[in-house]
Amino acid sequence: MLLQFISRMLNEKSPLLAFAIAVLIAISLPAAQSPDALYSELVKKVVSGDSTVDFRALRLACAKAENCDAKGDSKDVIAMRRASGVSDHKAAVEVAEKLIAAGFPNVEAHAICAEAYRALKQADKAKFHHEVTAALIRSILSTGDGKTKETAFEVIGTQEEHIILSVLGLPPFGRQALISGKPHSYDLIEVDDAKTGKKVSVYFNIDAFYPMKGL
Repeated sequence: MLLQFISRMLNEKSPLLAFAIAVLIAISLPAAQSPDALYSELVKKVVSGDSTVDFRALRLACAKAENCDAKGDSKDVIAMRRASGVSDHKAAVEVAEKLIAAGFPNVEAHAICAEAYRALKQADKAKFHHEVTAALIRSILSTGDGKTKETAFEVIGTQEEHIILSVLGLPPFGRQALISGKPHSYDLIEVDDAKTGKKVSVYFNIDAFYPMKGL
């Protein structure tokens, strides 16, 4: 019916033509999925074993979602690290799983789960968390090389910056400078490379979380 109506408007050169076309477009286009809905959908796919999930999309959805905190509560993070440090694997898993429930793309929590479950002889769970850890890290490394602003690593939080620096074999902390502007904002971190003795600058695109909500 709607197509017939528009066809008649075309033939009659009606002034309602523009309105009819706008209505058709509005009906044809799918409703935009909310960040929370997209995040939940992608997490469910990963948990179900779907290896085709776009982990970059999952991380970015988390950054926009209200029900995702990839950084995690600082007290829980400290408790997880403390338990892992003394090889209290059951306690480490308990806190790490809590952090993952609060924010699935928590790379450190998945890595600790992989290590702890391996020690607890739960091979399937260890394998799952190992693969998720690797996929999350790959989704960051695939966004650039960090050598320039144009090739900055895209991150959803400062915790990912520290992880990527460690993955690159560099100190996880260094001198940090905020480069705020348009169209993108960056964190520039300068560290000392122990292997070469040289200073290394690494750029991170922080658009996903800067400026923070409320600023």
